[in-house]
Amino acid sequence: MTVMAVKRTAAGNVTAYARRRHGGTAGRFPIFDTRSARSALRLRGHARTPAERRSVINRAARFAPAAAKRARAADRSRLR
Repeated sequence: MTVMAVKRTAAGNVTAYARRRHGGTAGRFPIFDTRSARSALRLRGHARTPAERRSVINRAARFAPAAAKRARAADRSRLR
C-alpha cells in the first residue's frame, strides 16, 4: 500500500489525502467508508447550505443506505 492510499492516521483521523480525494466541496465531509459516512451524516448540520446537506446524504448513501434514508427523512420533516 502506498503512502497516498492511506485514508486514516494511526490515531484514526482522516488524512489530508482522503480529505482532498473524498471530501465534497472544499474537502468538507470526506466519505470513503461506513465509518466516515456515519460521521458525515451526524455532522451534516454543520453544512453551509441546504445543497451541501443533500450532497452529504447522497454521497453517504453509497456506504450507509439505511442511515442516509433516515437522515433524508429527518431533514425533510425538519425543513418543512
